[in-house]
Amino acid sequence: MSGRKKKYDIITHYLKTNGGSQVTLTFTQFDELLFPATGLPKTARRTTDWWANDYTHPENGAYAWLNAGYEVVVINLEKEYVVFNKLIKSNWLFQ
Repeated sequence: MSGRKKKYDIITHYLKTNGGSQVTLTFTQFDELLFPATGLPKTARRTTDWWANDYTHPENGAYAWLNAGYEVVVINLEKEYVVFNKLIKSNWLFQ
């Protein structure tokens, strides 16, 4: 496997290093902390679909937070923030 960074790996790293059981990030924080060169994608600002907890659309950000062990639980496009909750691993998944 190559060492190529995926577009949204910075979100994975941020959540893994800074996350508690719940993390709230504003779109401005995404722009300033995580994507200072490009800003948050325009589609992320316009549609809740971009924030879906869905591995089948890698062009969106889901891989980033799911790989960090989080899921999106609140998206507020009007007030421009998103809330992530840490995924709880259930024992029954591993039996």
